[in-house]
Amino acid sequence: MKKSRIIALAFALLLSAPTLLRAQIIKGELFLGSNICQVDGDECYRYRKLGVHAGAGALVPITNYLDAGLEVLFGQKGAYKRDSLNYHLGYFTGRYNLTLNYVEVPVMLYLHDSRFAFGLGVSYGRLVGLTEKIDGVNSTIGIGDGQLHWKEGVEGMPDISEVQDIKELSNIIYNAGYPTTEQEKDLIPKLVDNSVNYRPHDFNICVDVKARVWNGLYAELRYQYSLVPIRTRLFHNKLNPNELIDDIRVPALQRQYNNSYTLRLVYLFNERRSKANQAVNKMGGQ
Repeated sequence: MKKSRIIALAFALLLSAPTLLRAQIIKGELFLGSNICQVDGDECYRYRKLGVHAGAGALVPITNYLDAGLEVLFGQKGAYKRDSLNYHLGYFTGRYNLTLNYVEVPVMLYLHDSRFAFGLGVSYGRLVGLTEKIDGVNSTIGIGDGQLHWKEGVEGMPDISEVQDIKELSNIIYNAGYPTTEQEKDLIPKLVDNSVNYRPHDFNICVDVKARVWNGLYAELRYQYSLVPIRTRLFHNKLNPNELIDDIRVPALQRQYNNSYTLRLVYLFNERRSKANQAVNKMGGQ
């Protein structure tokens, strides 16, 4: 009995497929623009990094005022500063330029009228390449787990990959029998290997607004922020007034996040055909 119902349902869907396809005309999209970025937690402030943004996508009408979108993008993120952070001395001494190359797949919902659209969604990014230049010289940065680890030979210590701040790390070291306070600034670098790589995966929340410029052409502004850290970094000798011990600078642990705006032009295919189809279907349903 169940088998016959399934066959009947499949046959009904097959018969209705041409009507459903005519009702839902997929709109194609092409994107070209620029990312304006910074990396929160890297001691380089302000949106000074510019990167390429390009790709294609598809919009599927759900209702007359709601579309679902799927995109495939190439985007560059990162950070830039005329002066770079000297990790050993704790101050900026030269240029810094970080470029993170991502292939991204955003999934969006758009609420729209004839002129404007407001979007909300999430994006998955895969890191496919990166460069970091300090004073114009390439660093040894790479792609990995992006976490802190104990140095080779340090045994019997608990996992520190999920340590939240420098106090928690100091407590672990203290409970293991190592001294802290004034020796902390020299002890932590001797025990802990700094993360020299970025995580390969980046998950973002996306919010954007889009406005019609001309038939099929839109200008769009999107904001993205990482939902999970892309790297955990230990800054040695960072001057933190709340962490001064006898006028000694202590290390600081920073979780880093991509923080970016995207300005882009969007060209939409099949927009007129989709609207005409929706209008015909609406009239036919009355």
